[in-house]
Amino acid sequence: MTRAANSDGRIGELITIPAGSFLMGSEGSDPYSSPDELPQHSVELPAYQIGKYQVTRGEYRAFIEAGGYKDPSYWSPDGWEWKESDGIYYSGMYGAVVRIVRPNSTEERGEPAHWAAEQDWGTGTFIQTDRHPVVAVTYYEAEAYCKWAGGRLPTEAEWEKAARWTGSRSNIWPWGDTWDPEKCNNLDDHSAAGGGYKKLQSSPVGSYPDGVSPYGCLDMVGNAYEWVSDWLKSHPGNPEPFDHTNAFRPVKGGCWDDGPTSNRCAYRGWYLPPTSGGTGPGDCDYIGFRIAR
Repeated sequence: MTRAANSDGRIGELITIPAGSFLMGSEGSDPYSSPDELPQHSVELPAYQIGKYQVTRGEYRAFIEAGGYKDPSYWSPDGWEWKESDGIYYSGMYGAVVRIVRPNSTEERGEPAHWAAEQDWGTGTFIQTDRHPVVAVTYYEAEAYCKWAGGRLPTEAEWEKAARWTGSRSNIWPWGDTWDPEKCNNLDDHSAAGGGYKKLQSSPVGSYPDGVSPYGCLDMVGNAYEWVSDWLKSHPGNPEPFDHTNAFRPVKGGCWDDGPTSNRCAYRGWYLPPTSGGTGPGDCDYIGFRIAR
């Protein structure tokens, strides 16, 4: 395992994941698993690098200040079309979609929809420093940042291997097969970093070192969901196959507002690419990302 950072500092600290196969998905014995995670299957991957931490607000601020929202070369065609639009989208995992016109629709979009450092979305004051993960970002914003920084979003398989593979088996949680709410930022932990028990607050990245993955990645469960680059499809051999290509992108890792069911390495959430986070204006504070290359 090696670590690296690019010369201009945009890409942050990376961990190298060696080439080889790993076991992805759930085998069915995990009491928290869902049918869309089945079956557990072997996936072969080349070597790659992935962020040790989730991308922070401070890192994302550098993208904004460098003119990232003004340069279409960083954006996909769909992403730029969204960036130029007046809409904010919220989508549930089962197809419900809400579109609203953003309050500042007469102004050019130049930052994530909910960028203020302190906000209240019905859960008390939500505080975001530059060491907190950037949240309320769409897939398009995450994708554009990664291109600007010299990387890309990880695939779902890359994300999952970095989160749970020991070299011989896949852990249910990054640290092992026993749930420990104090090892990640979740609804039931008591750490002051996440605001304490049921305080509904993200935490500065790396605040839960005891929850580190076998490869050394932090916050792979809890804190903020993370976009990955695939279209959502069933795993090979799933008894009820599905394919949501051109519709939904997966998110991984759970968040501060979840318990052990969603805060697992195999868990698969999914949202429309222009989704800012959650199913409505009060649920915009839990989707972020980490970079890969």
